[in-house]
Amino acid sequence: MLTATIMLLLVDAIALIAFTKAPAFQNRPRWFKITLFLLILIATVARLYKYNSAMGIDYDEAMGGINAWSLAKWGIDYFTLAPHPVYLYAWGSGMNLLYPLIVSPLVKFWGLSITVYRFPMILIGVVSLLCLTAAMLKARWSNWRLLLVLAALALSPGMVNTSRWAVESNLFPALMTLVMAVLLLWTTTRQARYFYLVNILLVLGAYTYANNWLFLATFILGFWLIGWRRHLASLRQLGLACILDLALAWPLALFLWVNYVSHHQIRVLGLTITHLVASRGGSQFVIGHGHGIGAVIKNLGQTAALLVTGSDGYLKNGLPGIGIITPVLVLAAIVGALYLIKQHPRSDFDSLMLMMLGANLPTVLLIAPNNTHLNALLVPALYLAATVFTIRPGAKWPVVGLAIFGLTFGVWASLYFGTYHRALEAGQSETPLELQTLLTRARATGEPIYLVTNNHSAGSVYTVALFNHPVKPVTFQKQAVKAGGGEFIHYYRYGRYHFSAQLPDHLPDHAVLIVRRGSNVQRALSEGYHVTFGGRYYQYLTK
Repeated sequence: MLTATIMLLLVDAIALIAFTKAPAFQNRPRWFKITLFLLILIATVARLYKYNSAMGIDYDEAMGGINAWSLAKWGIDYFTLAPHPVYLYAWGSGMNLLYPLIVSPLVKFWGLSITVYRFPMILIGVVSLLCLTAAMLKARWSNWRLLLVLAALALSPGMVNTSRWAVESNLFPALMTLVMAVLLLWTTTRQARYFYLVNILLVLGAYTYANNWLFLATFILGFWLIGWRRHLASLRQLGLACILDLALAWPLALFLWVNYVSHHQIRVLGLTITHLVASRGGSQFVIGHGHGIGAVIKNLGQTAALLVTGSDGYLKNGLPGIGIITPVLVLAAIVGALYLIKQHPRSDFDSLMLMMLGANLPTVLLIAPNNTHLNALLVPALYLAATVFTIRPGAKWPVVGLAIFGLTFGVWASLYFGTYHRALEAGQSETPLELQTLLTRARATGEPIYLVTNNHSAGSVYTVALFNHPVKPVTFQKQAVKAGGGEFIHYYRYGRYHFSAQLPDHLPDHAVLIVRRGSNVQRALSEGYHVTFGGRYYQYLTK
């Protein structure tokens, strides 16, 4: 944790020193400089504070960590042993590759832990904000416009929350912040290198979150069209960008072929084109299987309801009443979009941000809504919401906007670290960090370990045990007993570890029992076991 803090503060310090040397910064008033420094500091602290303890380990996080460890050690998928996969097998229905791949060098050097696994998500989130700030300074945006856009993205609950825990899809908003920064540099300088860099970042987005492929395809075509019509990109540059995108994305095209046409895993140029046992697409798309336009209309209404209520049933994705973007900012974003649509002439950058917003339409219409599925909406919506407060001249409305962003952040922080802390620490799909301590203690005994979850996802908790003490993929393949199928394959036993919702009918003579509170332990007590440690969430029993 200390190393992470020092590294982030060092990154901030280097960026701020660079800003102070830029003519576009030096000529700004003192109040602007102080406010900018404070926003960057608050954004950094908000992402860093208790990031390794405020929320329990999510099962998808643990799954990503196991694969990052396997990629770091041997370059293979943990569950299939396939070398250099383009998509991870994970639960059987897949997991996006990019974030575990980014983390793997750190895991190789420092080992697998929640502190190490979550840190790159924070680092990339902060760096993306610093890059955007540098781009806005280079574009010589007005003082208030720059500060409001920075505040919107730096203090937004959706942006902060996705940086604090490390399910692989959480990388997408930070990546889109980088895209926004490079788009601004492109429209400001009209240099082709920025055009190509945007294309690279967007294709990397496809390896970040498969659910956003519809958004990415729509936005790439849209930003090409805008670039050509506004003479930002020539036909030659568009042709080169097409070749570049295909050169980077062909493994994913083959991935679609393998999983929807051939149904046979293949290897091409040393890469494994992963074949999954099931696809989550069938459960996420609202059309098909007899559902048509009615399902699309219903889905649109459900998406609107989610944006208003903020809750998709998972606190880790968004707190009730706040979500990824509060109802007030949703309204502001709509007003901002309408304002820019009516603007004539409209700047190149504003046209691209409207296109980024519009590219979310296929997702909103066709994919079942939750806060994660809508994460491509965050960056353009927050930009448009910030724009609203710069429409009228003077400082009154910008101050109101900054106050709204600050108040929203303050309410979110008080709820996140206060009201909902216990539920985030040990929620529906999160295991409290207390469990790691108990698993380490049990492992040292050499006895069989029985982990009882009190009906909390007993078939998924093996990922947490593996995250805590990884075993070689080959060893796991030999020892593990698989159960279930479909989108989520479960394991209830491997090596000395046994997982169940309640105490099994027959207990061994000697074992360590780690039992979630709420489970009945009377039978274990009657058979000679006794509680040697009682934590907030678990009891530790031995003979």
